[in-house]
Amino acid sequence: MTLIKKGAKGVKIVDIQSRLRLLGYDLGITEIDGIFGEETEMAIMEFQKNRCISVTGVIDDECWQELVDAGYSIGDRLLYLKEPPFRGDDVKILQFWLKSLGFFKNNENGIFNKSTSKALMEFQKNMKLKMDGILGGKTLEHLIGLKRIINDKQSSNYPVLKKIKKIRKNPLKIIIDYGLFPSDMNRAFGDFQKSKIDFCSKISYFCSEILKANALSVFVTSEKTGSSYPRLFSRIKKANKSKGDLLLSINISCNENEDENIFRCHYFKGIKSFSRNGKILADFLCNEFEKNMPDTTVESLGASYAILKDTNMTSVYIEAGNMNNKKMAALLAKEDFQAQTGRCIADAIIKYIRENL
Repeated sequence: MTLIKKGAKGVKIVDIQSRLRLLGYDLGITEIDGIFGEETEMAIMEFQKNRCISVTGVIDDECWQELVDAGYSIGDRLLYLKEPPFRGDDVKILQFWLKSLGFFKNNENGIFNKSTSKALMEFQKNMKLKMDGILGGKTLEHLIGLKRIINDKQSSNYPVLKKIKKIRKNPLKIIIDYGLFPSDMNRAFGDFQKSKIDFCSKISYFCSEILKANALSVFVTSEKTGSSYPRLFSRIKKANKSKGDLLLSINISCNENEDENIFRCHYFKGIKSFSRNGKILADFLCNEFEKNMPDTTVESLGASYAILKDTNMTSVYIEAGNMNNKKMAALLAKEDFQAQTGRCIADAIIKYIRENL
């Protein structure tokens, strides 16, 4: 979709404002007027913050999908496996409930996929209900009846790498992703985006070479076609089709605070749940950067970015520095620093695999 930002007008803005208003966001005295003004921008930023996605004040593909998803509450409609699949917050809640009860093992991404259908039927079997894979009627009543138990639990997603190694003859496959992200969309195309992708590409290359030297298979989602790189959701599809075991998504931020120089590593965090393996891997990455980049502040954070929740494997999203920090920008342009960054990431992955296999 075309980016929608402050200053835009028309029917699409009325739709966005209506969705925000129904979700309880304050649009100021202008209310729903079809003009993307300051109040609408502030409401969007608050919505993005609450949904744990990039806070840009701009409507991009990811933010629009989140707005649509947020409009569905559990019980609004029957849910079952179909093509294209149902998606929305009602599906996300169902996945969280099933996850808390031990039937669903993946991230609650809000997409009613085969694993969601299978988990729902397992629940129905356990409750001696009709195994039709449909959320509605008695199935919904039983889940609502268990809400108190569900709400008392904190669940986590823990894909077991040991099983992967035993089943597969091939080496573990590491997916490396980089490219443009929603946080970049508020900036004009040009030197910033070109430089950022170039830096990420070099870091990814050095990381890949070390992983390959350690007998790991590497798949890159960001291969250039023609004059452009694939967009985020296209890269997510490529990652899922590749059937990889771990995904590392590498980005470089451009924070407005020029003094900020933070290495951040994000893992999936959902409704009272989180990817345990993702958090462990994020901690390994942060430890590696703390040891090798002493002048850098390091943070491990839970988030609900599409690259984390829509991918089928353990995934982490890395922000390897702030390009708006002049000192960091100068370092990022140096091959030695790119190689050092790539080595930190690769070493953390290797240590994580060794200690979790």
